[in-house]
Amino acid sequence: MALAIVVTLENEPDAPAPSAKTAPGKALARELERLDYAAKCCKTPAISSLLSENPAALAAQMREEGFDPSKMRLPAEKWYDAAEGLKSMRALIEYLNGHFNDFKQPNPILRDLKAAEAVLVGAQASGKRFHFTKSSV
Repeated sequence: MALAIVVTLENEPDAPAPSAKTAPGKALARELERLDYAAKCCKTPAISSLLSENPAALAAQMREEGFDPSKMRLPAEKWYDAAEGLKSMRALIEYLNGHFNDFKQPNPILRDLKAAEAVLVGAQASGKRFHFTKSSV
């Protein structure tokens, strides 16, 4: 299964999963280390620093993989202001546009960053908080 990094909004029901070929966030997951380095260069929060998981979903996933979540302390879900995410997405888009050769496939990354930016613009307008989530597609 492919991994994707998606924007999760507070108090929003889970959206239906897109098909694996068209899933937004696959390029973000694939290039997460390089994007985190780019964020460090831009002095903006890294995508990985804005990751969080729903404890119930994490416990269910752990059970599927044969672990007993009751024997572990699962972290609480963290929420971040949409403005913070927008700052990161816009800085990364600008960095990527200036450093296309630093990435193997910059266009899918740019498409994913712009998709995340669009979701965060809507979140900021409606006053919702967010976090990034790792998702299997």
